[in-house]
Order: sequence, then structure tokens, then C-alpha cells
Amino acid sequence: MGLGGAAFYNFQFGEDKQTYEHAWTFDADELKQLSILADSQSLNIAFEPSGDGSNAIRISGKAPGKVIDQIKQAQLSNGALKISMKEGWSFGAFDFDFGSSQQVTVSLSPEAAKALQVFKVDTDSGSIRIGAAESSQVAQAAQGDIESDSGSIKLYGFQGETLKLESDSGSIYAENVAATLSVSSDSGSIKVEHLNGTSTLKSDSGSIKLTKDDTASADIKSDSGSVRVEVPSEFGGSYDLRSDSGSIHSPDSQNRTRDVIKVRTDSGSIRVTAP
Repeated sequence: MGLGGAAFYNFQFGEDKQTYEHAWTFDADELKQLSILADSQSLNIAFEPSGDGSNAIRISGKAPGKVIDQIKQAQLSNGALKISMKEGWSFGAFDFDFGSSQQVTVSLSPEAAKALQVFKVDTDSGSIRIGAAESSQVAQAAQGDIESDSGSIKLYGFQGETLKLESDSGSIYAENVAATLSVSSDSGSIKVEHLNGTSTLKSDSGSIKLTKDDTASADIKSDSGSVRVEVPSEFGGSYDLRSDSGSIHSPDSQNRTRDVIKVRTDSGSIRVTAP
């Protein structure tokens, strides 16, 4: 393994923050697990194919010296790279400029993308953005686990076996997902577009909208929000829909397959449509 050195430059000590860059390089079969942990920093993560067959993870942004030291100390060991930016939260501990974020670029060859088994992102009070709407690149890993305690999650593309998205008090948006999907938000809306795979979606106090590209089953629960589901015209399963105090609209069940769209709401309407 060739571990890339860090290039730190243009130190800016306003509010004890410094501009930094750091990089790790590795062979195609070395990285099995990638974890990114943060306190209040926003994360902007991009996956891109390697142009020359090399593999690298690059991170840059502006952060306090203690956080930069943690990043510098991170090492790829036994197949795992854990990038921690956790300083220990206290009021005013992180005074980032509005609009700033930590940029993470994951550049992998096809062989390295297949080797990545676990991709985990966890922030305490920062937003998470993975990919970009205008890009065709998607995050790839056998298992994806994206969590934010009090920040939004936006995911533009994921391919793998399983994917979990969870936010305690933030909205969740995901598109172009091919995986078994689990999404939960305690107090935020959920929107999933172009899903291929079974799904379990739950919101305690937010609306849910799901657009499916395949005919796999979905299990949806909203305590106090409306639910909208769009299935493809070839969906041949059944609808199991119940609301304690909301209207229900759906096509007739076909009952040709065992696929089920199950929806439960306590105080929200349910609408299922098929083109």
C-alpha cells in the first residue's frame, strides 16, 4: 500500500480554522470499509471512477487544528479507513463559515469499487450530501449506512446490496438507488425517487414520497404525514393500505404476484398511482 502524504497549505487562523488537504492512496483490493465521522461539519462526498487505475480518497476544507490532526492520523489498517472529525461537541466549538463544507472525493477503479464492502457516514449536527444531481456517478458498496442526528441527507445515486438512511431531525432525499433500502426520520420528510429494490420507510412526523422503477415490495409507516407512492404500470402485486384519519386512493390490486405495497398512517392521507 502506498499511503499518500498530506499537503497542508494556506493556513488561516481566523476563528482557529485552517484550510487543509489530505489524501490516502491504496491498491485495488485493500479498502474494504470506509467510515467518515463528523460532529457539526457538513459533508460533501463525491464518488468518481479512477482515470488511470489508481485509487485514492481526498479530503479538503476548513477546520480547527484538532480536527485536522485527527484527519492526518487516520490510517488504512486491516482493510478499514476511519476518517474521524469528532472533536467533542460544545457550544461554539465549531464556527464554520456559512456554506462551507468538508469535501471528500472517492476515486476508485472498478476492482476497488467491487472490493468496498461497507460505506458509513455519521454526523451529529451536519448535513450530508453524496453525489450530485447533474452527475451520473453513484456511490458503490455492498452496505451503505448514512446517519445524521440533526441534519439533512441528500443522496444522488447508490448501488449495492443494502442501504440505510437515518436522520433524527432532518429531511432525507435519495434518488437512483439500487439496493434493499431502509429509511427513517423522526421529524423530517422522506423522498425517494427511482428506486430498484424492496424498501422500508418510516417517518414519525413527516410526509413520505416514493417513486419505484421496479415491482418489488415496500413497507411504509407515517405517524403524522401523508404518503404518496408511484409504482410502474407492470406492478402485479397487491395494496395493503390503512389510515386512521386520512383518505386512501389507489388502483385495484392485481394479485398476480406476491409483491405488496403496504402503507400505514395515523393521521395522513395515502395515494398510490400507476402510470
